[in-house]
Amino acid sequence: MTTADLQAQLGFCHFCIATNLEEITEAQALKEPSPSGNPVNYVLGHIVAYRSHICKILAVPHPWKEAQIAVYDESWPKIDKTRLVSLAKLKADEEHTHAILKAGIEEFDGDWDELWPGRKEGSMQSYGRRVQFFLQHEAYHSGQLGSLRRTLGLPGKI
Repeated sequence: MTTADLQAQLGFCHFCIATNLEEITEAQALKEPSPSGNPVNYVLGHIVAYRSHICKILAVPHPWKEAQIAVYDESWPKIDKTRLVSLAKLKADEEHTHAILKAGIEEFDGDWDELWPGRKEGSMQSYGRRVQFFLQHEAYHSGQLGSLRRTLGLPGKI
């Protein structure tokens, strides 16, 4: 695991997110796919919220307060829809958190292979593996945005 590996994965996720969000409107972002599923707003908010985990590992600040993170950490049917963030704000926060993570990965002065102290008892998860886990989670949801754009009648972008 290297800084370059993590930067490449983060960069590709960012590209996929931005590209898959092109041409999606605020109204479309709130539309639930049929027959069921999470809308674009939730998926993007979930990505931004989950970046808080990487921020903790890298010891860098995340711009959202815990209450906002909790909104997008809940399952879609249980969310208080009045607490959702606009698509424009989510896009801006995705850009902002991308920059924070990019800098945090670049400036990490530890050893990516060193065991992460916040791991569960008995886990052999290193700093690098933990960051990579959350970036793989993000990659999954980045692809989900591509599928969601198709359910909205928009052409694929990637």
